[in-house]
Amino acid sequence: MTPERRKIVAASVATGTALALTVAKTAIGLATGSLAVMAAAVDSLMDVACSGLNAYFLRIAADPPDAEHAYGHGKAEALSGVIQAVIIAVGGLWLVGRGAWRLAKPEVIRSPEAGVAVTAAALVVSLALVAYLRHEARATRSLALRADAFHYVTDIATNVVAGLALVLYRVLGWSWLDPVASIVIAAYIVVSAVGILRDAGEELLDRGLPRETEDEVKRLLVGFAPEVRGYRAFRSRRAGGTTFLEFRLLVDRNASFERSHEITESAIRRIRERHGPHTEVMIDTDPV
Repeated sequence: MTPERRKIVAASVATGTALALTVAKTAIGLATGSLAVMAAAVDSLMDVACSGLNAYFLRIAADPPDAEHAYGHGKAEALSGVIQAVIIAVGGLWLVGRGAWRLAKPEVIRSPEAGVAVTAAALVVSLALVAYLRHEARATRSLALRADAFHYVTDIATNVVAGLALVLYRVLGWSWLDPVASIVIAAYIVVSAVGILRDAGEELLDRGLPRETEDEVKRLLVGFAPEVRGYRAFRSRRAGGTTFLEFRLLVDRNASFERSHEITESAIRRIRERHGPHTEVMIDTDPV
């Protein structure tokens, strides 16, 4: 299965799982009157929207380069991350307001045991889904899947907080625990949205690869051929699962055209062997 197809399958699995969790939490939240469970349901509903967006944008990102998009469509993943961050932040802010309102006007929770049961089941499902999405994100180098996995990390947190609040409510009877738990969940959602937005924005702005990655590539260029004298104008960026590297390779001016071409192809091959076939390497050879 190609990396692009793996991304789409993973996003589709996440969407279906989030939809099932949303339905279950909403039903129990309405039945019990627990704002914490409803907050967890809203979090899952955002997961549905975000995973659905991932599935859509990953299909766009998988499209090959064309006449209008010579560098491919990889940045569609980062665009998906920006939209997801906005959705998450809006939902989180709404939950903060709703929690504050419930603090002012407390309500009795009916059958908190049902809420504990649904949050416990959702916790197990979310843990499995996070492990799966993180594995696929590493395997395909997908920002969109990494953002999706982070959503479900927040889902784990919301399930723990909501379940714990209901347990304490059942034992102690403190009505303020439920809205406070929903506010804690909402704050975590907003913070996670800011992190996703930052990462997606950096990719859209063509931020270079991490310094250690660039240094590793530069070390590959030193001494691999006796005619190589160094490099300059080194630049890098990433779009989706594709890494772009560009630099000018300094070669002894006495080297023939054929030898310079051979050295360039060797450099590209060495880089792709280390960093994967989805690495686009653009080299200009300068005689020195």
